[in-house]
Amino acid sequence: MSLAPQVLLDGQLLPAAQAKVSALCDGFQFGQGAFETIRAREGRPLLFAAHHARLVASCAALGLDAPPPANELAARITRLLAAVRMPAAAVKIVRFKELTRTAELITARALPYTAPDYLRGFRLMTFRQGERAGRLTGHKSLNYLENLLARQQAKAAGADDALFVTPDGRVLECSASSLFIVKDGHAYTPPLSAGILPGVARARVLSIIGPERAHEQPLTLDEVFAAQECFVTNALMQVMPVSVIDDHKFPAHAPETSAVRQHFVTAPE
Repeated sequence: MSLAPQVLLDGQLLPAAQAKVSALCDGFQFGQGAFETIRAREGRPLLFAAHHARLVASCAALGLDAPPPANELAARITRLLAAVRMPAAAVKIVRFKELTRTAELITARALPYTAPDYLRGFRLMTFRQGERAGRLTGHKSLNYLENLLARQQAKAAGADDALFVTPDGRVLECSASSLFIVKDGHAYTPPLSAGILPGVARARVLSIIGPERAHEQPLTLDEVFAAQECFVTNALMQVMPVSVIDDHKFPAHAPETSAVRQHFVTAPE
């Protein structure tokens, strides 16, 4: 991951190498922090109202001060992107506990997904995981190690991401994205009650497809394998076709997935 040479730390534009936080802060020592990863286009953060609302909720749940108002935080992002000359970027906002206060770090990097990724489709590898519960459930916290290790293991095995599945075979989500399947013209995704992240891109896809054809319900791995199409979503990739889960193959250029992807890009926010 190649970060831009400058960052915003507590609103101050600094060379990345000079941005420092205390080694004693709870954000570093214990992972007390929340983050949002946002796609920017033409120097503007996309779907920002939804990202800001989720960050507000996560900060409240994790004992952090609330972020500034959405317009102020968006202006900080625009300022950083202008300084590093990156009109299109992946922006990350991290709010974390530093001694007695809440600190904020905003970074930018190039978008990680390329045209060949969409042409080939993502390859997923299943990982068994227990039931989701606890105060961190549904929040993008800095306690991200389980997801990171699973994704690293999946990549080492030749896959693109890890797909978490409970011991009894219910599908949850990927390490960094939400999963959808398509069957007979209807889309299905696991419900938030399963303990998955309330993805910003996931919510947009549900809105695009509409309640008559988009359904939130528990899904077993067998039901996923029986689907005609499969795709994953997050704010950076938007809509990514899935071509393989373990040894099971899906068409990478299926019609419903392609239509949703096109609408995601072109529909007004």
